[in-house]
Amino acid sequence: MYVVRPQFFIPIITLLRNAAQSALAYKQELALVRAQNIDITNFETELEDFKDRFGRNWRLASDGFEEAVKRIDEAIKDLEKTKQALHKSANNLRLANDKAEDLTIKKLTRGNPTMAAKFAELEAGDSRLD
Repeated sequence: MYVVRPQFFIPIITLLRNAAQSALAYKQELALVRAQNIDITNFETELEDFKDRFGRNWRLASDGFEEAVKRIDEAIKDLEKTKQALHKSANNLRLANDKAEDLTIKKLTRGNPTMAAKFAELEAGDSRLD
């Protein structure tokens, strides 16, 4: 408890009021600094969350890209096999055509006397008709 003489009452009240205002100003500054620290912490948290989400999306996109490239490579290999099969088929068709063009009655009847005789009879019959 303090005893204050009446002539000093107003200066003491003023002194107490100024001290209270200073304390209030310090409390407000402290609250502002705390709010800034919370903002910085929230910013850092949001930045880390963004990095994590972005990294996840990038990783998924990269995996999808790699999968697509792998499938394209497989499709190319399959198409190459199909191309080779078509070339082989075309070559076989060419060989078959060559064999069909080389086919003659003489080649068919060589070594087969029965067929040779039948074809000879047919030729003889055709020459009588002329």
